[in-house]
Amino acid sequence: SNGITKIITTGPPHSIHLIGLRLKKKHVKLHWVADFRDPWSEWDLLDTLYLSSIARKRHKDLERQVLTTADRVITIAPYHVQRLEMLGNRKVELITNGFDEDDFQKTKKIKTSVFTIRHVGIVDQLRDPRPFMQALKQLLLLQPDLKSQLVVEFIGNVNSLFKDEVTHDALLNDVTRFTDYMPHHQLLETSAHTDLQLLVLAHTAIAPGNLPGKFFEYLASGNRILAVGPLHGDAANVLRETRAGEIFEPANVEGIKEELLKCINAWRNDTSPTQRDVSMYTREELTRQLESLLLSF
Repeated sequence: SNGITKIITTGPPHSIHLIGLRLKKKHVKLHWVADFRDPWSEWDLLDTLYLSSIARKRHKDLERQVLTTADRVITIAPYHVQRLEMLGNRKVELITNGFDEDDFQKTKKIKTSVFTIRHVGIVDQLRDPRPFMQALKQLLLLQPDLKSQLVVEFIGNVNSLFKDEVTHDALLNDVTRFTDYMPHHQLLETSAHTDLQLLVLAHTAIAPGNLPGKFFEYLASGNRILAVGPLHGDAANVLRETRAGEIFEPANVEGIKEELLKCINAWRNDTSPTQRDVSMYTREELTRQLESLLLSF
């Protein structure tokens, strides 16, 4: 009744797509874009719900209806593009997460008095920073003087088991801080006096498609990134393309240790991080891509 000719549904929750599906069936000429921010039937979260075979089949049936009925389908990572194209037997568009350029234009890099490593976000059994902490401990044992030159801070919701392990380790406890939830504008301020951003990707079946929103703010900060996750995933490809950091499999503690030492030495020598081009991930550019898609039909 308001003359709307195009709609976008975004999930999860994927039930939102069922609204789009019903509207499309009721108004055949309506142009519908289904936007998947996470997978549906292959979402690792479903595995934690202990679904019956009937319930899982229902999810797959509804997903197939959405994928085959929507005029356009978009998702946030190349891995998810491939999977959804296979499930729906159709073309799927890629529009990744990104960052707001304005957020970083006012932040000026501040020289730190100690080498500062920060991790932002959830730490749980799927996002496990233990390999990094093992590498850090080995380095502290090799170079005891580092204890007074280094700090690592975890900002956000941290698994109590992991926190207990760190606090009961005298060496790690001396260099580790845990900070609860922090408003976004304060997070942006911390990036100005951070030397290394720690990225720990969830260890799941869909890990290759893990491109969390915070990753793009890490990119925008200009800080070096040390990531723990799959070497052949989408995050690894972005790191290689932008030259913003290195990624290591969780088992490669030695590689993590070597990279950490390299970053510390660069800080000691006051060496600036490698320049990177991340303009393709600004929200302005991503919105332009979405606009172009909407104007294409």
